[in-house]
Amino acid sequence: MINSMGIWEGTAVSDVLGFPVMAASALTQAIGFLYRRAEVVLDRRAARRGPGEAEPSQQIPAVVAGDPGGVLDFDPGNVTDERAQRLEELLEVLGLYAEQDSSVDKQDERLRRAMGGLRNVLEEVYQRRITFVGENRPSSGRRIVTKVGDVQGVSRALKARRVSGTASFDIEHTAEVVHPGGEMTSAEFDELN
Repeated sequence: MINSMGIWEGTAVSDVLGFPVMAASALTQAIGFLYRRAEVVLDRRAARRGPGEAEPSQQIPAVVAGDPGGVLDFDPGNVTDERAQRLEELLEVLGLYAEQDSSVDKQDERLRRAMGGLRNVLEEVYQRRITFVGENRPSSGRRIVTKVGDVQGVSRALKARRVSGTASFDIEHTAEVVHPGGEMTSAEFDELN
């Protein structure tokens, strides 16, 4: 739940909910990008989109670093009741900012916390990082988490035939025990373009 200060309460709040100080024009682009993504997620969850309907267009602003994926590139099962509620609450906080560019103040802590919270939920839904230019974190891209118990054969987090050289993956591949003869490979590519 968002408190009267616009700060998420409930799940532990950490630095991941913070959002970088950006120039006002970049911040306005970031607000529009995240706000639109959240609207699409909620629309799709509420089945306001018909099957086979064309993907809504969203131009990726220059302020986004890397590949945030397509606007519908998420599993609707990732939109839990809790995440949907958080998205709705954060959109309510950000609604004023999204509608009135003149109210954007890059030092506004309430705005930055709401933006950080919104990005955090969207990263959980899309299973991708969403990074903005100038941030000290890996660029936007796919996040893969594989946790296994015992590995007696082969465990691969990602195996691909052809991957673009600009692709960005964040792979966390762990095992409790790798037995003799077992093999763990985090990423295997046949061809990197």
